[in-house]
Amino acid sequence: MITRPLDLESRMSPPPRDLNFVAWVNVGLIVLFFDLLGSRFVLAPGLLVELPVVEPASVALVPTSVVISYRRDNVILFDGGMYTLVELRGHMESYAKKYPGSVLQVNADKQVSAQALADLGAMAASAGFSRMLLGGNQPAPDSPQK
Repeated sequence: MITRPLDLESRMSPPPRDLNFVAWVNVGLIVLFFDLLGSRFVLAPGLLVELPVVEPASVALVPTSVVISYRRDNVILFDGGMYTLVELRGHMESYAKKYPGSVLQVNADKQVSAQALADLGAMAASAGFSRMLLGGNQPAPDSPQK
């Protein structure tokens, strides 16, 4: 049985006796680039957000005069009605004119995107609200988090 019909091994050049200088330069450049750029950018792309640690005793309680429940993107509950962000603009402007200096409390569901909250904040600021409070429930210290 013929296992090497073309005899390619005899036509190959002999392996080098020592490691090539160019290979060491390549390894050195790769290590240098990972060191300069940082492998965290290559291996885990994303935006790091440092969350502040807030002690419960230091949280200032702010009285709010109007509450908006944000269920999903473009499903906003306000003053007994369900609105989109475009429809809500007129109602917010009239409320801000009627009650100047009021604080807007937003209770957002987890289905609401961050962009939708930012759009609501920009719309509330242009409607005349000076402050917006994002409401949230903190779990009890003894309860397990989901």
